[in-house]
Amino acid sequence: MGGFRGVWPALVTPLDEDGRVNVAVTQELVDALIAVGIGGLYVCGSTGEGVLLSPVQRREMAEVGIKAAKGRVPVMVHVGSINTEQAVDLAQHASLAGADAISAVPPFYFDYPHQALRGHYQAIAEAAGSVPLYLYYIPRYTGNEMSPEQLAALCRLPGVAGIKFSHMDMAYLSTFMALRDPEVTNVISGPDDLHLVCAVLGAEGAIGSTYNFMPRLYVDMRGALAAGELAMARRLQFSANRIIEVVRRYGAIPSVRATCQRLGFAVGSAVPPMPTLSGDELKRFHHDMDEAGLLQLLERNAVYGPEGDPMRGKFA
Repeated sequence: MGGFRGVWPALVTPLDEDGRVNVAVTQELVDALIAVGIGGLYVCGSTGEGVLLSPVQRREMAEVGIKAAKGRVPVMVHVGSINTEQAVDLAQHASLAGADAISAVPPFYFDYPHQALRGHYQAIAEAAGSVPLYLYYIPRYTGNEMSPEQLAALCRLPGVAGIKFSHMDMAYLSTFMALRDPEVTNVISGPDDLHLVCAVLGAEGAIGSTYNFMPRLYVDMRGALAAGELAMARRLQFSANRIIEVVRRYGAIPSVRATCQRLGFAVGSAVPPMPTLSGDELKRFHHDMDEAGLLQLLERNAVYGPEGDPMRGKFA
């Protein structure tokens, strides 16, 4: 099948002190990520704090992200919202801005019947026109759980090209993968710590938080798997998971922002009420990341990335 493949950073949203999207830093970060050999960019998702940004900020970041990519890699814009009207408006904007695809979580907070969710996604797909829609299934945050059969049915709606699967239940994923038509539904995994498992189960690509600062590791992981070097792929996943344990302890968004800052990308503070690491807590975080092996990963020789490993020392 066609569809998207490879490693897609769930791009952090660089902000200046006034809360505006920092265009220069976004360009710098996107250029560096593309140099590693990523498959695409996911903009305004969970790591990009899309649901915390104002609609104006979301439109601005979508435009900045698309322009920064310059057509070198595809850009998927998350347009999910708490109500259908706003999601439709953001979908129309992303389509006009030149997004290669859009994505949307189910409307969150309330528990909706499946037929209502179906109508919600139909409206988004129609608003996007010819731009493909990817469902974003992350029930631990949205509260709207579906059976694998219901999810597979939504994936067959006109205009839906695939799914970002961020559920932690691998038995569920296995059932879903058996139900999906690979010629119709492109599957992109979400959990960073289950990257390898999801790939083995058939996910063609992966979108993740830690890909903002250690994309080289995941590019090598997928390369090793494709080459049949399963032992290498496992070692890389275990190395990633030691970092992810620290990230989870301090919070994904604060951790990603703090690490990007440390690596030279001035991405700014998180959107309130999301906390930003500072002071002694920030020092403890950096210490714990070093103990988990970040510095060694930064200097590791890439195996399957671009020739010359241009981002060695810059990204893990």
